[in-house]
Amino acid sequence: MIEAITARTDLTIRKWNQDQAAWALGRMADSRALETLRRGGNVTVSPETFALYGVAPYETWRMENVNNVLQAGWVALLGGVAGTTMTNKFSAVYGRIGVGTSTTAVAYSQTALVGDTGGSSTTSYYQLISGAPVIVTATSPPTLTFTATFGTAVGNFAWNEFGTDNYTASGVTTTGLGAGYLLFNRGIPGGGMGTKASGLIWSASETVSFGTPTGSGTVS
Repeated sequence: MIEAITARTDLTIRKWNQDQAAWALGRMADSRALETLRRGGNVTVSPETFALYGVAPYETWRMENVNNVLQAGWVALLGGVAGTTMTNKFSAVYGRIGVGTSTTAVAYSQTALVGDTGGSSTTSYYQLISGAPVIVTATSPPTLTFTATFGTAVGNFAWNEFGTDNYTASGVTTTGLGAGYLLFNRGIPGGGMGTKASGLIWSASETVSFGTPTGSGTVS
């Protein structure tokens, strides 16, 4: 008898340009943010706000089954069942989606994005998630979804890799984050996700699923 649980991540990136952001901010009457945008500062408009004002993304990029749960991720997952529970569980406070420029293949033992050079904002950036991860267990396979929105002045480089960690502040590196930090997963979508430029707002959503759907609605 063999029992196996698979893990996969589907990634979706929704993209808006500066004119769309300016229009939404104008509708919101947020003059301060609008001025910041015009000066090249960092401005974020949430996907929910764009939807409220009927502003569709200029592009939606999606790829299925594009990353691996890393060793630290499995330690955290399995430790929650039998072993030591992870120090900082993902929540509305703990969690970031990171993106980077590297195309280096995924290795099980990796602990950071390869584009994370320890301080360069042009090779990696980790953005706090927009709220608590969404857990769905009522259907098969069960899923865990993270979403983060990258503002106009951050993450402006070629997006070739992505991953998720459990830190509490947006930034360009994982250096010095302490013992409670872990990189849960990392992926290299074929062909990259595109190049984000100044003035663009991109929202990344990754849905991690565990197990495979069956006709009886159970996890096999």
